[in-house]
This record gives sequence, structure tokens and C-alpha cells, in this order.
Amino acid sequence: MRLKNWSLLALNKANAERIACENDIPYFLAMMLDVRHIVDQRDIAELLLDEAKFSDPFEFMDMDKAVARVKAAIDSYEKICVYGDYDADGVTSTALMYLYLENCGANVIYYIPDRNGEGYGLNVAAIDKLRNEGVSLIITVDNGISAFSEVAHAKSLGIDTVITDHHQPPKVLPDAVAVVDPHRSDCQSAFKDLAGVGVVFKLICALEGPAADVEFVLENYSDLILIGTVGDVVPLTGENRALVKKGLRYIKNTNNFGVQEILTMAKLADKPVSSASVAFSVVPRINAAGRLSSAGKLVELLTTEDLAKAQEIAGLVENDNIRRKEIENEILLHAEALLKSEPERVYQRVLIVEGEGWHPGVIGIVAARLLERYGKPTVVISLMGEVARGSCRSVEGFSLYEAIKSCSEYLIRFGGHPLAAGFELKSSDLARFKGDINSFAKNFGEMPCLNLNIDCKLNPEAISLDLVDQLAPMAPFGKDNPEFTFGLYSMKICDIKFVGAEKNHLRLAVNRGNQQISAVKFFITQQEFCYELGDEIDIAVKLSKSQYKGQDSLTLIIEDIKFSAVDNKVLIDEQRIYEAVKRNEPVAADVLRRHVPSRDDFSALYRFLKAKSPVNVDISVLCYRLRNFNISLCKLLFMLDAMAECGLITVCANADVYFIEVCEVSGKVDLESSSVMKILRK
Repeated sequence: MRLKNWSLLALNKANAERIACENDIPYFLAMMLDVRHIVDQRDIAELLLDEAKFSDPFEFMDMDKAVARVKAAIDSYEKICVYGDYDADGVTSTALMYLYLENCGANVIYYIPDRNGEGYGLNVAAIDKLRNEGVSLIITVDNGISAFSEVAHAKSLGIDTVITDHHQPPKVLPDAVAVVDPHRSDCQSAFKDLAGVGVVFKLICALEGPAADVEFVLENYSDLILIGTVGDVVPLTGENRALVKKGLRYIKNTNNFGVQEILTMAKLADKPVSSASVAFSVVPRINAAGRLSSAGKLVELLTTEDLAKAQEIAGLVENDNIRRKEIENEILLHAEALLKSEPERVYQRVLIVEGEGWHPGVIGIVAARLLERYGKPTVVISLMGEVARGSCRSVEGFSLYEAIKSCSEYLIRFGGHPLAAGFELKSSDLARFKGDINSFAKNFGEMPCLNLNIDCKLNPEAISLDLVDQLAPMAPFGKDNPEFTFGLYSMKICDIKFVGAEKNHLRLAVNRGNQQISAVKFFITQQEFCYELGDEIDIAVKLSKSQYKGQDSLTLIIEDIKFSAVDNKVLIDEQRIYEAVKRNEPVAADVLRRHVPSRDDFSALYRFLKAKSPVNVDISVLCYRLRNFNISLCKLLFMLDAMAECGLITVCANADVYFIEVCEVSGKVDLESSSVMKILRK
């Protein structure tokens, strides 16, 4: 796990007291409102009131035109095609629009383009096919805002298009009958951050008319709206928050066979459903089918009224999810092998890996995992003959979309957001792309690091189930309203146990004074956990309430661990100095001088390693263990390089985890002859 910079958020205690008094709420909840900058009385009231408020859908530009055209098609029984997308938002948007139109008695079909064969959005071949099937109206959902030529082609064939989308529009809009998108510069909609499925919800409310029973719409469809909204990772604020809250309320009693079966596959049928469980258990299953096979079967799953059919398709979806994990792990292994064979890639500001025939539907997930492991913007590229497809994930504060855009002159296509983007280019341009992306990053300035926001410090004596209950009004959690992370500081490790069938979950007991608490860290092995009994640590935790045999219990879930005496930001900065040297970039002499190892430093490190060889340890933990010798992380990394080059040790690094073994040597070894020491001595 890469080092994260811990940031303790500021708390205004006086303001928290005011919020608590004015709203008659617990002080702890008021503290969290202040920490999250929810201090305006109107915002607080809206948050605490359990009532959904939705703005007039006719605030959207072109909504009146969209309603008129769709109603005309329903009334005259024209053939309508709902044209969607293959991700969770696109699939649920398609199912929602299709089900509503079908219930209105419309002559409606749906179309989802193949991710690998057709790509995203409208395409000419699909439009030709729909025309041959007698379609005269296409309603796009979660796409279409940039389909200028495709809409023109449809119009030339006598097909009208109504666009519903939530992506940023180009300067010139497609010549559609209606373009409903909250991000249009002339759109007066009150809330702009809807997912594609949220825009479809607005269209349905508009089709229902001025006397629309919004609650009835939500009772019937909020399960789909919930999955699409959470799946698209839009901010869970405003109307999105209201939609997700309604979805969580209704999803357990859904009459949608497809949703029921997905909940069963995700092992949520008999458990409380949260936005987190939807994000981590439901959405990946839907996305897996869209990545690996036909997303069309997902729409069939979410629209069928045949339980047996729903069970059959859900089984196929689950198989896709299992296969997706296998492919993902296989690509990750290839990527890690590449980084070990060419370690210079790890030192670059932007981590870039590529491989022949890597599944383009899975490389985005691999990029996210490498980002978490290496703590830097990551690009994963699949080479497919003459063409290469890439997927990117970035750290908050560095826009990979802008970085890719800087290469647009030779990209075939690109798109996305600051933190997640994709592109396609000729394989022959790959070397140029690698250089240009890292040049962009070099000119950007200091690269941001992974950050961990600590909402507040907790006294271990104050931890209870009541704290979780007090925070309930802040749910549902998601983008721009993350789950709360609390810091437990200066805790001593008093027990270490590994549990689970594969012993890959850690149960850690820590104490401070007379107070002992237990916390859990999932998916970590004994070899990966480098702390020892008696270590004084800080742990970042989330509080979770679960039920077992009808009894509520509190679980502390560990997000991160660090030594109490260590400032991670100092270590991150030292690691950057080391990487700059490895990139042959100039470093200020006075800065570098502090990290040049002496003969005594080498002697101390060698004795330490020899006494414990072999060592499998996180590099920051090893640095802490050497604290009495005043060895910085940067100096330690230089020393390991020199000792490995001179044959004193072997080193195998996987991100920040180092496996070090001392070698048998005869005679003296001149460490000053190593290439790294020659560079440092200059």
C-alpha cells in the first residue's frame, strides 16, 4: 500500500455548538457537519429533513420539445428505440426509459452498442439497422450529446432523435428534436450533477405532466435510479442524494426480478443495502457484463417479467463477474512483471504499462489498482495490432484528461474526466505518447500524492454504537459525501490475529491507557503486515454497524496504519527526491547532501539486515525500524540500490513492499564504486 498523506480536517468547536443548539441535534453530529462545511441553516435543514425535493423538470432546456415528440410517438404507435450505453448508468437508464414507455403502451425497443465492436454512443451502422427495423424515433440515454454527424445521418433517413445526456456538451449541439442535458449553457435546471439515469427520471416526471405523482414514479423505478446514480459516481448531494435515499428505501421490496437476482448474487438479499454495498457488490456485476459480453442481456435482465429468465441471465452475469476478476488479476500480474523487469517505469511521474491483447474492458480497473498501489497517476494500455487503447486513473489534483488532451493531435479519440479518462491511438505513436504525458507532468509542477482525510480524532473511550446512529442522517455516503474516517492516535498494539478461511483478514487489538479496542483490516496477509506487538501506531478507521442473530454490533474497519512518530508527508517528499535522482533530474545540492549515506550508515543497515535476513517489509516500516541510526527514507533507498549492485543483498520490490536477502560474500566490497554513489558524490 502506497504512503498516504494524513490530513486532519479543521473543526470549529464554537460553530459546532451553535449548530447543535439551533437544530437540537447531538454535538457529535454537529461537529461532523462543521467539518464537512455544512454550516448554512438551509443546507442543514435539508439534510436533516427526510423529505425528497425535486425541481421542476421543465426547467431543463428542450424538455417541452422532448415531451411533445415522445408523447406523439406513443399516441401514434411509432416504433421508438431507447439507445443506451454499456455501463451501469447506461444500462439502468435504458431499462428505466424502456419500462416506462412500455407501461405507457408505446411500441418500444432498446439498443446497447457493443463495447469492443462499436464503442461508446450512437454509430451510423446501428442507425441504419434501426431504420431497417422501422424505428422513427431514437431516444438516447446517457449518451448522444456529441453525436453531431450521427444525428444528422439519422435525420437524413427520416429518424428523429431526442437526446438525454449528462456529459459536457460541445460548442455546437447535434441537430436533434430536443437536447436535454443539464450542462447546456442555456439550461436553467436547478441541479446539474445528475447521472444519465437521473436525467431520464426528469424526463419521465415531465411526461407524467404537471400533476405527476413523483413518489409513485420512485416506488416503481428508484431501484434502477439508485444503481445508475451510484454506479456513475456522481456527487451524492442535492437531488442525487434524495434519489439514492429513496432507492435504498424501496430496493429491498422491489418487484423487479432482475434487481432481486442481482441482490441475491451479491449476497445482499437478506442484508441491509447501503450505497457502499451497491457500489462494491451490485455495480461491478453490471459493469462486468458490459465489459466482457453483451450489455443487452443486462437490460433484458432488468426488464423481464419472467423469473426463470431473470435467474438464467443473472447466472450469466455472475459468470462474467468471476471471469472479469480472473482477467483483471492476470493483467495485473503481467503489469507487475513489466514493472519489475523495467523498474525505471516506477520512477516516472505518470506510471504507464502496456501489453499485447489486454482486455480493453478491464484495463481501467487495473489502472485503479495500480494507482492505489503506487500512488501516482496510472495509464494502462492494450496493444491491439496497429491500434492501442488506453485507460487512465489519476490522483486528486492532477487531471489526466488534460494530460491526454495535450496529445490530442495524434490521438484517434479520447474522452473522460480529470480522474478517469480513456483514449485510442496508433501503436506506432505509443513511445511519443509516453514521453509527452510525462513531459506534461514535469511541467505541471509538484505532483499530488494520495491523501487521506481524517474527519476528526476519536478518544477510544468514546467509541460506541451510538456514534454510528448519530451519523445516520449524513447517509447515504458517496462522492462529495464520503463515509467518515476517524483517527485513533498513539495506540499500542497488544494483539495480532489473522482470521478467515484463508487467514487474509487482520484482527488487531490496540490500547491506550486502560482502554482496549479491536479493529479489522480486510484482505491483508501475515507477510504483508509489518507491525509488531508493542508498536505505537495511529490507525484510521471507519465505524460500521452490523447485525448478527438479531443483535447490533460495532466494527472498526481499518483504512490505514502508520507509526505515531512518523509524518508520512516527510516520507513522501523523501521518496520524491529519490525518484528524481533515478530519473537523472537535477536536485538541489543542499537537499541531496542530507541523504547521502556514510560508511557508518551502510554498516548499521548491513548489520540490521543480516540479523533479520530474509526481510519482507514495507519500506517505510523498515525506515522506522532504523530510526536510531538517523537514516532517512531517501538515504535508505540509495543504500539498498548500492548494496544490491555490489552483491551484498538481493532486493525484490513490489511497490513499497521489499523482499531483501543478505548474500554470502568474500572479501571487501567497495560500495563507493556503485553507480548510485558515484551520482551522489558528484
